[in-house]
Formats: sequence, structure tokens, C-alpha cells
Amino acid sequence: MEKKRRRSWVKILIVAVPVWLLVSGGIGLWAHFHYQEKERQEQQHAYRKDINAPSLVDDFNKITQQIGPRYHASEDGRNGLQRMASMIEGSLGVSNIGYEVKKIASLQHAESVAPLLLADVMRRETEEEIWLIVPYDSPVSLPRGAASASAVSVSFAVAQSLVGQPLERNVRFLYVPMAYAEEQRLDMAAQVRRLIGSTRRAVQVLVLGSMLHEGKMATLTRDTELLILRDASDLVVVSEGSEICFQDDGEFSSLLHEMNLPTALLFKRPEADMSALLEDGIQAPADVLAESAEQVVAVLQRLSHPTQKK
Repeated sequence: MEKKRRRSWVKILIVAVPVWLLVSGGIGLWAHFHYQEKERQEQQHAYRKDINAPSLVDDFNKITQQIGPRYHASEDGRNGLQRMASMIEGSLGVSNIGYEVKKIASLQHAESVAPLLLADVMRRETEEEIWLIVPYDSPVSLPRGAASASAVSVSFAVAQSLVGQPLERNVRFLYVPMAYAEEQRLDMAAQVRRLIGSTRRAVQVLVLGSMLHEGKMATLTRDTELLILRDASDLVVVSEGSEICFQDDGEFSSLLHEMNLPTALLFKRPEADMSALLEDGIQAPADVLAESAEQVVAVLQRLSHPTQKK
């Protein structure tokens, strides 16, 4: 009797194990394709396009030549901020790349001409998020604001390149006015801190600085435990503050870091010492901007996949 029971169990196992392997494999394949389809459905509102160097230069030239200075200190500067905000909203929005752009009044002004602009790569929330902060104003002392113009134009290419990519962590683009404004930037940083902190999901905040130079992407932070240094150390070089042109590129990231956000500056450092005014005169080469965009995409993709192997 005992032998018969054993034989019965053996027969059951002989049949059940292959069936279970087949079923579990089928479930795994279904989950994989279901996840891909879910990502596609989430991002079907947006249009993916590879990084295009001429388009990057065109955006950069529009900002530096047509829009010009962008700050609150003068009427012309405020007009520049308003035009810049409109360009960001139009470039990212449903009539172009296809993102849903949310306008948030800056510094609590309901009729602000220079709002915070928020766009998510994915329409759903994820347990953890990567935030890319893109200042779109410029220092009062600089006639073109080339550094922040390069960051904005690169961010457009990055946003479009990420469409349709399967990401485990949502990437959130936040365009910020008054990051360079001496009188308002502390209040602006506090507003950004409240916005990011309210979700309690940010595992890495990156502020985009100058994208005008050749070479490897650099990062500046005082926190050696940040995600970018743990998971993307091969994609960036750690820089000293002295390597940044003196136009307060690192100031806004430092303010956010002091407000207990996991913040780092992401930028391209010049090959030699360069004043802010000299850097502001750079006519950004197309290949340099395209290279910068590709490097930012690589960093975001790495940080957006916590299970991804190097």
C-alpha cells in the first residue's frame, strides 16, 4: 500500500513539475509583455525621437538670440522669462513632443509669468522617482544666458529620447525660474523643496548646469552616498566647485542639498579656467550638445533601473 502511494506521488510529480514550469514560464512571459505594453500605453501620448544635433542647436540659438536675457530684474528680462516659459511648454507639450505639462505658480503668485513647469515621463506614480531640475532663467550679468540655454535645449532632447523607454523609476522634469536670482533663489529653492518633498519618493535630484563643453559628464555634490555616485559612477566624474564658471551654477543644487534633498549638479566642465562672461559667448557646437544629451540620457536610464547591472 505504501509503495502504491509512493508511486502515485512520483507520477503526480512527474506530471506536475513540467506543468508548473510551463505555467510559471508562461506567467513570466505574460508579465514581461504586459509590463512593456503598460509602459507603451502610459507613454503613447508622447512621440519618441532620437537625439538630433541640428534641432538642439536650433533650440539653443532661439533661446540665446531670440529670447535673450531671462530674469526678474528688468522688464526685458521678465519678458524673456515669459517667452522662455512659453517655449518650454510648447516644446514639451501635446502639440510637439507630447508631454502633459503642469504649470505651478512660482513663489505663490497665481498670475506668475514665470511658473514652475512639471512634466513626467510616465503618467503613473512609481515608488521611487528621479527629478531633473532645469533652471531656465539667467544671471543678470550675462547678456545671453548660454549655460542655462544649453541645459534647457539639452533637456528637450533628453525628454524626447526617454519616451517609450521602460523605466522602473519615473523621471520628472521640473523647469525652474529664478534659480540664478540672488534675491529670490532661496525662496524658489524652498518652494521646489516643498514640491519634491511632498511626494516622499525622490531618491535622486539632479540640477542641470552648463552643457557647453566637451568631455565626460561631471557631477558636484557634498554627499558621497548619493545614488548617482553609487549606481552611475562610471558615467560621471566628481568635480570640485572651483571647476565651475563663476555664475552660480552650483548654488541652486547646494541650496536644495542643504534642504535635505538628495541633490547633485550635473554639468560639463570647461577644459581650462574660464570666466562666466567668456563662457556666455560660446556658440555651442552641435556635436557637443548632442553628446551632452546622450550622456544625460545614459545617467537617467541607469538611475531609473535599480535592478540594472552595470
